[in-house]
Amino acid sequence: MKTSRHAMTSETASLKKKSGHAREYKRLSKLEEGSIIIKGTGKADILRNDGKTESIKGGKKTQWALYCFSRLLHDNFFSNEETNVFDRWVNFIPDDKNEWMLNREYFSKNPYAEELVNTFKDNPIKLINYFCGVNLVDYLVTEDKRDGTWTQTPMSQFSDTIKSKIKNVYHTDGGKLVISGGEKNTILFELEIRKGKGSHKRILFHSPLLRIIDCLK
Repeated sequence: MKTSRHAMTSETASLKKKSGHAREYKRLSKLEEGSIIIKGTGKADILRNDGKTESIKGGKKTQWALYCFSRLLHDNFFSNEETNVFDRWVNFIPDDKNEWMLNREYFSKNPYAEELVNTFKDNPIKLINYFCGVNLVDYLVTEDKRDGTWTQTPMSQFSDTIKSKIKNVYHTDGGKLVISGGEKNTILFELEIRKGKGSHKRILFHSPLLRIIDCLK
């Protein structure tokens, strides 16, 4: 079976997970005694001794969220209208992976991508706040792999700064929602539906992390 050139193998995913854990311990070593790593898949990675939480990010790319549609329904963050748009966008893809595999050409263009863009083009920060967990964590802490520097940004400041940097919201032929901006108006965030083995029909929100770091400087 062929896989997408963008697909992540299980070996690569395992290495990235280990790298993430190593980064958390590296950050922990810089904090005062009593700070701890939070286990699990929540947004917060570290609980500091002052009671504040941190989300730790590093590397070239970062995955902010990988959710099932049921997670969006459970969180009740979006309006009924917005949720219905997500429903149409996600459920254009069949639940059955074999059906998707046999009809990949038919499902290669999502007809609801434009509707999704039109719903959030005037308020893309709502997507960012939700998928990045702005209201769930106190600080975003990034390690810049270019020079090894660490930056701590309050999540409210992260949201305000990124909002001011956004220039465009558009979709690709394949159905991704793209948020671009920054000094060179390049891709900052991508929202897409994962398809196939491992995470079929999950909603992925991710970034080229170095561009986010540059926006926050």
